[in-house]
This record gives sequence, structure tokens and C-alpha cells, in this order.
Amino acid sequence: MPPTHLLPPDPLAVVLSSVIRDARLDIHFQPLVEVDRAQILGFEALTRGPADSPLHSPLVLFETAARLGRLVELERLVVRRALRRFKELNLPGQLFLNLTADTLLATGEQGALIAREFAQLDIPASRVVIELTETRPILEPERLQDSMRSLRELGFVVALDDLGEGFASLKRWMDIRPDFVKIDRHFIDGIAQDPLKQQFVRSILEMAATSGCTVVAEGLEQLSDLTVLRRLGVPVCQGYLLARPCASPRNALRAEVDALLAPEHRRRSADWRRLPPDAITTAAQLARRSHTVTPKLSCQAVVDMFQRDEQLFSMPVLDAANRPIGLLRSLQVLKRSAERYFMDIHEKRSCTALMDAQPLIFDASTSLRDMSEAIASLDDRLMVDGFIVTRDGEYFGTGRSTDLLKAVSDLQVHSARYANPLTLLPGNVPTDLHLDALLQEGGDFVAVAWDIDHFKPFNDVYGYAAGDDIIKLCAQILIGAADPELDFIGHIGGDDFVMVLSSTDWTARLQQVCREFDRQVRPFFSAEHLALGGYITLNRQNQESFNPLPTLSAGVVQVQPGMFDGVRALSAALAEPKHVAKCGTGPSRYFVDRRRGFGSPERSSLMGLLESVG
Repeated sequence: MPPTHLLPPDPLAVVLSSVIRDARLDIHFQPLVEVDRAQILGFEALTRGPADSPLHSPLVLFETAARLGRLVELERLVVRRALRRFKELNLPGQLFLNLTADTLLATGEQGALIAREFAQLDIPASRVVIELTETRPILEPERLQDSMRSLRELGFVVALDDLGEGFASLKRWMDIRPDFVKIDRHFIDGIAQDPLKQQFVRSILEMAATSGCTVVAEGLEQLSDLTVLRRLGVPVCQGYLLARPCASPRNALRAEVDALLAPEHRRRSADWRRLPPDAITTAAQLARRSHTVTPKLSCQAVVDMFQRDEQLFSMPVLDAANRPIGLLRSLQVLKRSAERYFMDIHEKRSCTALMDAQPLIFDASTSLRDMSEAIASLDDRLMVDGFIVTRDGEYFGTGRSTDLLKAVSDLQVHSARYANPLTLLPGNVPTDLHLDALLQEGGDFVAVAWDIDHFKPFNDVYGYAAGDDIIKLCAQILIGAADPELDFIGHIGGDDFVMVLSSTDWTARLQQVCREFDRQVRPFFSAEHLALGGYITLNRQNQESFNPLPTLSAGVVQVQPGMFDGVRALSAALAEPKHVAKCGTGPSRYFVDRRRGFGSPERSSLMGLLESVG
């Protein structure tokens, strides 16, 4: 080996020296968002090297600095640049700074100097969050605890970054007792389809509640993951879904976050069935870890495995990248191994000679409906062998066809239990659940109670079958007038319907319902009854009375946050405008209750406070 002074200079060392000497660093900021309040908690400072440099990537930049023993020097430069830029942009909230244990240990007694430097920029220490990253091993944990304690005494806030990644992060949590814990993106990405990740986050939230720290979900990229994180109770999120790192970020994201949460509300409105918490809806929930083999295993070894275990029906074959390339089926393997000369030829060869190279494979996010359709087309002989589940192409688990069929059946039973049998619209239970959820959220919406007027006389004249047809017609018209992404239709019994509108053009939708019902119901009546505008029937006193043709009427209440404490109170409030609407005559109509306070002592007459539309 040539002497050190004869070795060519490390080109990255030269570039790094230039970057540090000239402070050629770009600082980008990514917001941490309190999702329920749609407010920015703070910004994490992220470093980029020069765009025209091989050190542009932060991973390469910091790894090179660590290798060359200049990591502490580089991180101190980053801190100074981030502080100044944070101040120049006048960003709100707290500044999150990533620092390795190397820099924190090197800081030692210089904490006071750092605090003074922050004070010179008029940034109090309480606005600065020191994120301990664990990309490097911590060799002196006791000294690190002392350094972190000193920083907290000076007013700095402490965060533990990438929980679940790196070196003994849970133990570090116990030792440092941080103010923030940031869950590594590995546990956040795809959490909507992974019950195990959801359980991990629940556990972290329970520990955080006990220790009094705030949990932050990092690496959020999927809207479905945001929905699950909010349901689990994660208060703060960070990731591309909310905002990408930017050199000059915006100071507020309320509009963007509200827009993201709106689709969640739309999905909830559409999913009226309100599936139970343990409902199985994706392939991931059916997957189980099972025996797997690699192509290195011989045919004889596979035959022996199936012969020893009568309960072993199939085994996935995985390549070096953990991707399934086939499935070994017990019946097929044992049948082929019994063929004359087969084992003599293939005994020591790869088990791939015995596998099915085109097994049934589902991605972890595949819905039960798509899975059941695929299973239905399978040969009955292959049903027992099940299917393979993958995530990002890699093996995730194996599922049994019987479990899939049971899950589909459970969902069908649950749906049928709460659906109106005539219209298949959600019945009383899901309607109440939906309204209760909206009231709890405190959003604005419009509640409408529809009723078919003069329905019983029509049933008496034309029969119950025609009556059922009119009810189904009403359901179709309501569905057609609603926005499937925003609005909700419930059939709560007989000829009564509930419409929950989040659409801003709700007035036009109600007018459409009235207009379409009056138009489409006409073919149900005879020419004579149309000409008369009704028919004569016997009332309960056995006296003749004239009954108008059926129309629709509805009571409408504009619901504002805090107006009702529950579904029962809202239902009672709907009764009054609905009664006034039913007292009207002529074509289909609705009344809107315009009152602000339903318990106000200075209530005006109801008719003066209601709007009639027909």
C-alpha cells in the first residue's frame, strides 16, 4: 500500500471543504401540522448541498462529513444557516433542528453560547426543538443525557426522531423523556392497510400519554393513512401529503388541510354501513405468515415436507428479493412425485420444477370485493391452497380462501342488517350514526326530513305493490339529486326519508327533488284521477273523503356547530318544519327553518320564520 501522502486526494473531501468554507448550503423547511386544527405547529429545517455538486443529496452530504470526521462542523453550520433563514422568513411556530449525538456531545458546556446566539436573532430557546437523530450509534449514552438535560435547562425543547428506526430508540425515549416523539415513516406509510402498524402506533400513543409528550407521524404521503392516523388520535403529521420541503414555505395551510379532510368526510358519508372496528376489508387483514421456501430447496426436500405435515397445503416460493415466484401445492407436488421416473430425474433439482408459476397473488390493499371475484373464477381444486399477499411486490403473507369467503359473508350480513329491505338504503341505525358523527365533528350541514303526503289513500286505491313502487321511485329521485361524494340518504321506515346535505347548492337539490317527483309520479295514476287531481276513498269513520294525489313534503334545518347535543334533539327540531310542510297544498314542497336558536323565548310565529318552496 503506498504511503498516505502519495494517495490521490478524495474528490468528495475537496467538495466538502468547499461547501463548508463557503457555506454553500440550501435550507428547506417542511411544516409539521396539527391536523385536527389545520394549524402549523412548526417547521423542520432540511439541508441540501449545492445543486451542481455530488453532495447535493443530504444522505451523501452527511455520510461524507461523518466519514471524514467533519460531521460536527457541518451540523453547526447547518444550525446557524437554519436559524438565520427561519428568522428571515418570519415563519410561525417552532423550529425543528436535526442533530446527531456527535454534535450534542461535542456541544458540552457550550449550550449557553448556543442559547446566546439564538437570542441575538431574537429566537427564544423555547421555539427551538432539538431532534436527536439516531443515524449513528450513541457510544456515550450517559454523557448524551447530560447534554440533553443542559439544553432543556436553557429552555430548548427536545424531540426523538425516527422512533422505531436506528439504535435502541425506545430505551432512548425512557432515558431522555423528550417533548416530541416522531414515529419513523416505515410505520406510517401504508398504515391504513396494516393492522400491525396501527397497533404499533396505538402503543406509542399510550406511552406518550403517560410520559406527557406529543406524537408526530413522519412520512405521510397517502390520504388513507391520514384518515387512520386521525382516527387513532395522532395529533401532528408531517409529509408530502401536507406539504413538501420548500426554501420559502407558506405560513398557513388551512385551505390545503381542509381540502384533504373533505374527501375523508365524503368517504364517511358514502360508507353508510359503518363497518365494525374489526371488520376485514382488505387482503392485508387476511394474510398470515406461513412456510416459505426458496428455489435452492430441492424437489425431494419439498416432497418430504408435505408428506410429514398433512395440514401443510401450500408453500410460496420466494426469490432473493423476497418476491413470490410461484406456489407449491401439496396435491400437485405429491401427485407429480408419484409419477414414474419423475423423482429419479428431479430429486436434487430445484423445487421450481414442482411449483405453480402463476399463483393467485393479491396486493395488500386489494378489496374483498375484488378478491372474491378473482376467487370465484378459480378451479375448485385450487380453493384449498389459498392465495399469496404482497406489499410493494414483496411477500407479505398467505391467505386462506375459506377466511376470505367468511369475511365477505360477514360484511354482507352486516350490511343487510342495517339496510332498508325495500330500497337497500341505510336504515335507522346507520342514519343515526352518520348524524351523530357529523354533530360530534361540529361541521355545517343541512338535515332534511322527507315524507310522501297522502300515501295511505294511494295504497288503498292502487294496492301495496304500487305503494312500494312509489317509495322506490322516491328513493331513486333522492339519490339522483344528492352528491354521492358529499351527501347522505337514509330510509328510516315506510315513506319517511332523511337527507343529509353537505353540498353548498343544497337549495337547488331540494328543488330538483320536488320537481322530479311531481313529474315522474304521474304515470302511476289513471287519467281520471289525474284529471280530478285525486280520488275518493272511505275514511276510518266509513265516510267518503277526497284525497289529493301523493306529493312530497320536507322539513329542513340548517345545522351549525353546537346547535344540537345529539340526534334526538335534531330529530325533534325537524318535526316542526316538516309538520308545516305537510300542511301545505299543491305540488311537492319543503320548508326551511331559519331560526338561530330553537329554545329562544322570543320565538316568532313559525310561519314567519320558515321559507316555503314548491
